[in-house]
Amino acid sequence: MEKITEDQLRRIKEFSCERLSCNPLNRDLIETFVSERGKGLVNYLKHFAWEEDIQGTTANYLIKSSGGQVVMFFSLKCGALFDPLDEKSIMKRTQNVQELLRNLHEEGEKKETAIQILESIRSGQDVSLDCVKHRLKLDAKHCEETLKQLNYDKEHEGNEQIIRVGHTYPAVDLVNFCSNDTTRDIWKEYGIEHPMGEVMFWAYVVPIILGVQTYIGCQYVFLFAADMSENATLINYYNVALKFAQPMNIGTNKPRYDLCCQFMCQEVSDLKQNRENYFNNFNPADDDIIA
Repeated sequence: MEKITEDQLRRIKEFSCERLSCNPLNRDLIETFVSERGKGLVNYLKHFAWEEDIQGTTANYLIKSSGGQVVMFFSLKCGALFDPLDEKSIMKRTQNVQELLRNLHEEGEKKETAIQILESIRSGQDVSLDCVKHRLKLDAKHCEETLKQLNYDKEHEGNEQIIRVGHTYPAVDLVNFCSNDTTRDIWKEYGIEHPMGEVMFWAYVVPIILGVQTYIGCQYVFLFAADMSENATLINYYNVALKFAQPMNIGTNKPRYDLCCQFMCQEVSDLKQNRENYFNNFNPADDDIIA
């Protein structure tokens, strides 16, 4: 694969990206926006986006062609991801460790089983059984302290809507990402083989997300993919073209707006390198085999 050409870069830079409410003319321009696959997104754009952009609750952006036509819109807002905190699992782990340590002082089968478990934990580590026991005691103590903190917090926190989690991660929510069906021919005229949404994501959306880290801490960018297809077409697109993944160890709050959608995310620290890789492998080389 070969990097993007100067001519291709020049053509992509002919597009522009601006906040929705920064230009009064945009209010009329968005009325011509059409998307058969994203009717709900278009409804948001036409009826709610302007006010939310002015209020600052959601930053809505338009991507325009050199002729001033709106080819895409996307929306960004602050969010948060987290490690789930499973109180039942912590309690179960505490009980298991305590039982294991007690059985070491028993006689017969219980003691033998406990020693076998310790040996399996020690396997591959250059440590003694006493060291393993010490670590387990510390782990049990940590779990007990966590449970005490949880119970104390539940008793003293006045807000019953608080959700307790293990760790939180600052993030940017890519709320909306939609192309205008009526401007597809404009993109064809540019002669770039990649889909417009894919190119505009890396060329215009990603720099804004990376810029967020200039002012505030931000570790992830995430979205909810509205994919109801049997073969997960949209999810595959976000994964392959935009590098979003579906980790099972990270949680988030899913609003009613995104019910039936699939959570996907990627680390902001990966975005910069992924962007460079995208444009450095933009065109097939002469000797590339096209499947």
